[in-house]
Amino acid sequence: MSHLLYLRTFLSVFRHSSISRAAETLHLTQPAVSRHIKVLEARLGFRLFERLPRGLVPTPAGHELERRIASHIDALEMIVGLSEGEGDSLSGVVRAGTTSGFTRVVLSALASLSNYGTRLDLRVAPPPALVAALVSNDIDLAVTLARIPNRAIEYDLLHESPLLLVCAPRWRERLGKNKAPRGVPTIEMQGPAPVLAGYWRAAFAEEALPAPLTVVPDYQAALDAAVEGAGMAVVPECICFDHLQAGRVIGLSTRARLSVPLYLAYGKTSLGSARVRTCHAMLTEAAKGWFGRSTR
Repeated sequence: MSHLLYLRTFLSVFRHSSISRAAETLHLTQPAVSRHIKVLEARLGFRLFERLPRGLVPTPAGHELERRIASHIDALEMIVGLSEGEGDSLSGVVRAGTTSGFTRVVLSALASLSNYGTRLDLRVAPPPALVAALVSNDIDLAVTLARIPNRAIEYDLLHESPLLLVCAPRWRERLGKNKAPRGVPTIEMQGPAPVLAGYWRAAFAEEALPAPLTVVPDYQAALDAAVEGAGMAVVPECICFDHLQAGRVIGLSTRARLSVPLYLAYGKTSLGSARVRTCHAMLTEAAKGWFGRSTR
C-alpha cells in the first residue's frame, strides 16, 4: 500500500506548493516527503514538479495526476480518519460561500456534513466579494460563477451547465420548435448583462425580445417564477433538472447552445484542513451528477 502513501504525499505537496509545509501537515520529515516524490516520479516515469526559486510548480503531468486522484484520496482520508478515531478533526465549522441562485445545489451536495460533526456556515455573495472573503480568510471555499485571477486562490472547474429556456406547462400551446414563442411573458435577471437577452439573441437571432414582465435577482428566483407560471426564464440545467423531470416546467427547443461554468474556489492552503477537504470532495462528487441532459 506504499503507493497510496506516496500519492497522499504528492497531493499534499501539490496543494501546498512546498515540501516543508506538506511535511508539517503530514507529520513527516522533509527528507521523507522528498523521497516519496522521487519514488513516485520514478515509478510513473515522469516529473511531477519543477523546482523553481519561488517553490514547487506542478508539471502538466502533475496537474493531470492531481485531477485523477484528488477526490479519491480525499474520500479515503475521510473514511480512514474516522475509522482510526481521528474524526475529531472534522468537528467544527466550515465557512462556505456561493453565488446567489445556487444555494440549493450547494446545500444538497453538503447535506451529509452533519454526519461527521461538521457545521456549515453558508454565505451568499457575488463573485468579487467571494474572492475577497477567501483572500481575507473569512470563508474556506466557494462555489462561484466567475474565475477571478488571484495569486492566493485556486480554482477547479466544478461543472459546466447548459442554459435552458423553461416555462410552466400552461404555456405549451404557444411554443414552437426553434421559433420565438408568441404571447408568453418573459422573466429576466437583474445585472449589467441580462441573461435572457443574451440567450434570446443566440436562440432567435432576428426576433426582438419582448419587454420582461418580471425581473428577479438570481437564477433560482427565475426558476421559481417560471414554475409558478410567470413566464419564460433562462436557467442552468443543474438547478432545474428535478423540475423538468417532475413536469413542473418544460424546456424549449432552441438553436442556442450556451452554458454557465461553476468554479470551486479555495485558498492555496485551505485544503490542509480535513473539514475543507471533505467539503471539496463532497462538492466534486455531487457535481458529477449535474451533467447535461437534453430537454423535451
